[in-house]
Amino acid sequence: MEKNDIFKYTFIFTIATFILSLCIVDQISRIFAHSFNTDDVSYFLGLDKRTKVELELAEKNYPLNITLSMDHTDNAARLVYDIYYADDDIVDDNDFTKRYNKEITSSNSTTYALVVADLLDEVLREYAEAIVVDIDLTNMSNLALLDNMKNLTIPAVSSEKDSPPLNYTKFFSNNNPLFNYANYETARALLVEIKNIIENHLKSSSNNVTNQSLDVILTLEKDLEKLAGIINNNDGSPAEVMELVHLQIHPFLQKGFGLQTKMNMNGQMNMNMSGVMNMNMSGVMNMNMSGVMNMK
Repeated sequence: MEKNDIFKYTFIFTIATFILSLCIVDQISRIFAHSFNTDDVSYFLGLDKRTKVELELAEKNYPLNITLSMDHTDNAARLVYDIYYADDDIVDDNDFTKRYNKEITSSNSTTYALVVADLLDEVLREYAEAIVVDIDLTNMSNLALLDNMKNLTIPAVSSEKDSPPLNYTKFFSNNNPLFNYANYETARALLVEIKNIIENHLKSSSNNVTNQSLDVILTLEKDLEKLAGIINNNDGSPAEVMELVHLQIHPFLQKGFGLQTKMNMNGQMNMNMSGVMNMNMSGVMNMNMSGVMNMK
């Protein structure tokens, strides 16, 4: 076998290994996202609420701002497609109507708590898109940046070399400019929808929920009011928004309605880390180095 061929196949193997490693790292990082164990019902209802919000925003902006109206219409169309095909058993409009009526009338407070958690994640995503900060606000591992900030001092005037990355600066900055107003409108409207869900589906049944108390509901309402104030006025930092959702609102949702996180089921992670890391490279890649080297 020629040396050039050996080098070529060794190079291919190295690149493939590197790409696979990146995929593993990305998969591991997603474990640390503060997400709850959802079900088909909460997923369906979450899509329904988001569709309703986008349709209302499209109508609100028409005909004064056609661009925004079209943006929200496109979002609504995509969500309608997702919700219609969320269930494989739905084959026509009659099936969808039956499923819709069933979920709307039979869901309990725990289901709606999951919907609130899902919509809060959407608020974080839409707000991040609105101000163009490319740090994933739904990923709890990024809360580590808050600890780093305690030891970080940004000088009033600094050189380009000494300045922190732009997204890092935005993460801790107040009054970030808005670039995508459609996303901003969606974030604000979702907060209103969340408030309605709490009022109509959680607060009204708080006395009938196990381990639920009025204090939990009142705390949730207070924290959500604070979150809405920051986003509506755009006078807080993404770090503050993220911290409020992950360290205050989510824990109270979990406490009040017995939600389980994907990170903590029966005291164990929903993903076997050793299983992820103990990957057999030759099996995954179906590539045996000795076999490559023996190619002619």
